[in-house]
Amino acid sequence: MKFRRKKIIKFIHKYSFLCIGLFLYALAFNMFMVPNDFVVGGVSGISIILYKLFSFDTSLTVLILSIFLTIIGFIFCDKDRMYSSVASSILLPLFIKLTLPISQYFDLNLSLLLSGIYCAFIVGVGLGMVYKVGLSTGGTEIIYWILDKYIRKSTGQLMVIVEGIIILIGAVSFGFQKLMYSLIILYIMSNVSDRIVIGISDCKLISVMPKNVDLVKEYIDSLSFVKNVSLITEDNKDVIYCVVHNKDYKIVYDEIKKIDNECFLSVTNTYETMGGF
Repeated sequence: MKFRRKKIIKFIHKYSFLCIGLFLYALAFNMFMVPNDFVVGGVSGISIILYKLFSFDTSLTVLILSIFLTIIGFIFCDKDRMYSSVASSILLPLFIKLTLPISQYFDLNLSLLLSGIYCAFIVGVGLGMVYKVGLSTGGTEIIYWILDKYIRKSTGQLMVIVEGIIILIGAVSFGFQKLMYSLIILYIMSNVSDRIVIGISDCKLISVMPKNVDLVKEYIDSLSFVKNVSLITEDNKDVIYCVVHNKDYKIVYDEIKKIDNECFLSVTNTYETMGGF
């Protein structure tokens, strides 16, 4: 009974995030993308092109394309992966229809650049919320999954190919000035969604392969602000890992170089740490 309750709570939590995320996407779509001809890929980008050229209803276009891609996805992709796409293929066009009056009521009268920045931020937050709980927005994501089975390319490369074609069609339709705005939106949007999913890094992971292991380890052990220190052996070489707050990492980095200027040293961002000593 307790396990079932947890499962229900988890389900509600995940799909609440999906609903809020898709609602934000739909709001930005109607308030910024459609009025300014911002084509940033996906079925929403195709719907904007068809709306501007042939006056097709955007929500209906998104619904038809999403359902079509979902059906194709169930044929070629893993079934478990497709369930959130079914929800997204219905909810997104529904939210696009519901948020249309909001966009018509509010005339923000912003410049193209500001509209693009607001659009990127809102969409980035919306997508980040969906990805944070491990769900999918469906649409052209399904094309990546299908191509991934038959073409030896990374998901990132496939995304560039598929979305790039849609964006280029948008540029031909609305002018190459809009292409630049679309690329700016994509860049900000992807960074915002990444921050939502993985957070903002407030720590650095310093990896040291020292010549003088004892002196370097003694120094790191003496630091009260170092979160974690681990001494391990890889291929008979001593490696020291320590997690340091951003504000302190440069002090530690410089001091280690002073103690052992021949050591191999690398620094990477750390987004989450657990456990330790």
